[in-house]
Amino acid sequence: MKLTRATAFAIAALTAFPAFAEGDLSRANVVDVPMEMGSNDDGMYFKPDNFEFVTGQAYNLILTNVDEIKHEVSLNEMTERIFTRKVEAANSNGDLITEVKGNIREVEVGPGQTVEWFFVPVQPTGGPVEVTCEIAGHLEAGMRASATIN
Repeated sequence: MKLTRATAFAIAALTAFPAFAEGDLSRANVVDVPMEMGSNDDGMYFKPDNFEFVTGQAYNLILTNVDEIKHEVSLNEMTERIFTRKVEAANSNGDLITEVKGNIREVEVGPGQTVEWFFVPVQPTGGPVEVTCEIAGHLEAGMRASATIN
């Protein structure tokens, strides 16, 4: 079989350079971001109440409910600007209870529980967007934060 000059050049180019992206970038160098939810004498809260994310960086949003009632985290507009890899919940021994995959908009966390939300931002927000708890009365009691994707 005779190779044309163009075919030989194409083969040489493809084998001479490594792939642009090796491996699963959504699993590399994951940054843990803790988020506490609860209530105190001032009302209900998320701590911290301001988040900054970078497109292409993998994150593990660790949602810890320190309260005696359930709370939820709704990413609202931010949901459309991230790729959710999975949401995980484990028991007190660290054994996996459930792993949920797909387009997730909000996560409810039971009293005294922790849930992990693994995601990669894929598009900037163009400024801060609101993160809220949509359980009746919780947002009005102060359960909100802001997030920016750069």
